[in-house]
Amino acid sequence: MDERTTNYLTLAGAFAVLVWVLYGAFGGLAAQYPYEVLFLSSLGVLVASAVYVHKLGEHLDEMHGMMAGMTFGMISGLVIGTLAVLPTGNFLVGVIVGSTAGLLFGVPFGLLGGHLGLMEGIAAGPMGGMMGAMLGQMIRPYDLAVFLPFFMLLFSITMFGLTYSMNRGACLCEDPSGEKRSPKPTGVFIMSWMAAIAMLLAVSLVFHFSIDAGQDSLVSAASSSQANPGSSAQASGNSALPSYLKALTTEQAATAKVNGNVQEISLTIAGGKYSPNLITVKKGIPLKLTVTAAANAGCAREIVFPDFGIDKVVSPGSTVLIEFTPDKEGTFAFRCPMNMARGKLVVVA
Repeated sequence: MDERTTNYLTLAGAFAVLVWVLYGAFGGLAAQYPYEVLFLSSLGVLVASAVYVHKLGEHLDEMHGMMAGMTFGMISGLVIGTLAVLPTGNFLVGVIVGSTAGLLFGVPFGLLGGHLGLMEGIAAGPMGGMMGAMLGQMIRPYDLAVFLPFFMLLFSITMFGLTYSMNRGACLCEDPSGEKRSPKPTGVFIMSWMAAIAMLLAVSLVFHFSIDAGQDSLVSAASSSQANPGSSAQASGNSALPSYLKALTTEQAATAKVNGNVQEISLTIAGGKYSPNLITVKKGIPLKLTVTAAANAGCAREIVFPDFGIDKVVSPGSTVLIEFTPDKEGTFAFRCPMNMARGKLVVVA
């Protein structure tokens, strides 16, 4: 066995032991905070890549500097923005955090490419952050057990490609002493990336990622307007719309039925629309809302009642029961996270 193979096996064995020790020591804690673990793991890969490229900075030409600024800005914003929105559902926080991270990573490395590289980093950072926040919001109702490993794999491949490209770019240059740099990445470089990819995939595959907010408690918010209850579909101001948009904008009204000490009503999600989407309920009586999602429900499968602190995701073909007590009169909106599918909950005395 030659020396290079021995080094590879030693590094691989050390990494395996480290993972085993860390999982044994912190596995239970990590299982309680999977998003935090994935976030910190991804941030660690970003920082390690940044340190590596920074060390090569003086050997890189302007074009490589521009590429570094654009890629770091875009990818850091995308990844951090996505991971900020997934567990919280807060689009605004995702945009701000992702854009800020994109600028923090993109601008310093863009400077390696001069004034044009600086502009690359400034433009790519917020763009990546906004795209990440949008991706995180739109992907929440879908199968995160499939998405997150795929997302981490794409992230890993992109960062490996970036650091490899910077390595090759530095290899094309001579250092100040005139000495040629090694033409190929070292074994430590390859093994380090194998370990990083394995770590990200392991975290995204092993831990359970859920976005069920489980918020059935009340969050009071005032709204003073009222609407009259009805029992038939109403169309308001949409006569000029094409038929497929009329179907999405038509109001379908229904009133909850009081049954003993509770009031009950059913809601169906299909074709990106809530039916009924104008629901009248009585104040102070516990409400049982049965929500069923069709196979074509789309992102509307996540239904949010912001004024009551409710955020539920309904799997295709399944039904969930949402229970709360509407304790204030008024008209309250319910919607999907992107505010594309909408409805109104009218609370009357």
